[in-house]
Amino acid sequence: MNGLQISILILSCSFGLLSFFLLAGIGGTVTEGRRRVEKRVNKIADKKSGLTLQIQEKKRKRKTALIKRATSEGGKQSVQRKKLMDTIFNELILADIMMKPEEFSIIWFVLTFVPSGLAALFQLGLMPSATLAAVGAFAPIIYIKIKKGRRIKAFEAQLGDTLIMMCNGLRSGFSFQQTMENVANDMPAPVGIEFGRVCNEIRYGATMEDALNNMVDRVKSPDLMLVVSAVLIQRTTGGNLSEILTTISHTIRDRIKIKGEISSITAQGRMSGMIIGALPVCIAAVLMVVNPDYMQTFFNTSAGNIMLLVSIVMEVLGFFAIRKVVTIEY
Repeated sequence: MNGLQISILILSCSFGLLSFFLLAGIGGTVTEGRRRVEKRVNKIADKKSGLTLQIQEKKRKRKTALIKRATSEGGKQSVQRKKLMDTIFNELILADIMMKPEEFSIIWFVLTFVPSGLAALFQLGLMPSATLAAVGAFAPIIYIKIKKGRRIKAFEAQLGDTLIMMCNGLRSGFSFQQTMENVANDMPAPVGIEFGRVCNEIRYGATMEDALNNMVDRVKSPDLMLVVSAVLIQRTTGGNLSEILTTISHTIRDRIKIKGEISSITAQGRMSGMIIGALPVCIAAVLMVVNPDYMQTFFNTSAGNIMLLVSIVMEVLGFFAIRKVVTIEY
């Protein structure tokens, strides 16, 4: 590595860091006022004042303006971009990552293009550049998926105690919405955060059914879906809600116990499946970056193409076979 390449590397890293902090600073400055207003509104939102109606009116006008802009030239792209940012925001919230969608998008962009661009700059070849770009593109997605899985497990582990708290509140004379507010105030994350979002949606004009269904869509937990379905049916047909929630609480506790037993029984098989499935891919990715000439045989020769195709087919079949063995329906 000569002096020119070192200078270009330092310049690229400095420019990337400067761009990130500059965009983050601009985004924070632009949204600072809005975030202060939202914080003040959350503190006083318990009171049914005219401020809530003003917020609803502003949201309605913003939605109307967005629809009008969608009908104009380039409006559809703006709506799609906003939907993408909303999707990324929901995924970050579910994964308990305290980061704005714009910041995550910048980091995602840097991880995808900066390592591959540096590999191309130093003339390492097409294969190392493409491999680094693929790793940088999929690494944030895998990280979010892992964090979401852990958060859903934590949510389901707290759901049984949450239902007991709600049953006690209902027997004490509180309404269902008041019991949800108690859960939002007293229970730790992630249950407290999700029920807090439900209460905020109800305060800002959403119906109970829509707010609960939105929580099910966000969390994607079968146990929570069971609870929400029972609550919505009870609101339609009537019945003793505290007894229903008590029965569901016992059912969820039994399900969690069975999940733990199944997880301990299938731990060895799942670990073997992950190692067997990830080891060839990781080794191939490392070799594509470290020694791309060695991997060229699989792409430039007919025998290498056959071996690569057979290995991919066997890898996929082994993955589904192990998954079928360790997946137990209950």
